[in-house]
Amino acid sequence: MFMNRHRNAFNLSIVFIFSILTGCDKHNQEIESFKTSIKDNFIDFNGGEMHRKVSFDLSWKLEERNRKVPDYFNVVVSDFTIQKYPATCYEFEFFMRVTGHTSEQFEDAKCPDKKKTPANSIPWYDAQAYCEWLGSIFGKKGSLPTEAQWEFAATSGGKDVEYATNNGKVEPGVNTIWGDPKKAPKQPPAIDKYPPNPMGIYGMHGGVGEYVLDWHDALYPADAPEKNPTGPTSGTLKVYKGNDFRSSKISEVYTRGSTDPNYGYYRAGFRCTLTN
Repeated sequence: MFMNRHRNAFNLSIVFIFSILTGCDKHNQEIESFKTSIKDNFIDFNGGEMHRKVSFDLSWKLEERNRKVPDYFNVVVSDFTIQKYPATCYEFEFFMRVTGHTSEQFEDAKCPDKKKTPANSIPWYDAQAYCEWLGSIFGKKGSLPTEAQWEFAATSGGKDVEYATNNGKVEPGVNTIWGDPKKAPKQPPAIDKYPPNPMGIYGMHGGVGEYVLDWHDALYPADAPEKNPTGPTSGTLKVYKGNDFRSSKISEVYTRGSTDPNYGYYRAGFRCTLTN
């Protein structure tokens, strides 16, 4: 009886350990399958220089402080990789399932087609958590792009263009969803609805607005370092980029908004960068 009891306990231990190992193996297989499914969703950028135009708002703020308004600001970025499409509802749900991360506000997301709709209604902090996780599974540093990286990608490597479209122009119904705001859609358009910019990046104009890494600074980039600016070290609002699908105005690449990082919105999404 004594030996049988120990033998049964030993067998149960073996079953328990096997179950754990099987579960870990399944988890790893899911991660590898996910990586394979998005491996083509990245564009590599060699570092370079861009001339960032001075917005009207920044020009006014500098003049108000009796500061000289330059024709442009010189900004330099190092090599980075950025997602071709915004992160989707499906991808964000997968991240939550395999990591246990929760995002209550995502429950209100508008996701008619989870694999084609940009993840939305997500606070900035949850978006950054996703990007950090994404980097970890690829053995890279994952993050939301800096404002400088976002603009460098939107302008296809620092080219002199006004809008992040296929031709640098705004053609409603052809290369962007923007048009009459009264007729604007009630939910985010598909990530590939309109043509990409010349570098192959989709949805940076007329999709969801996009979070970037930087804390908001009204004088950016006037007081920022020329190379790899990342914004202030702290703040209360984060920078928000892009001309979203419900916008009532046409926003140039260098136009910037601000958002509370604690709250998501159905017009806001994100994409990630990877660096070594």
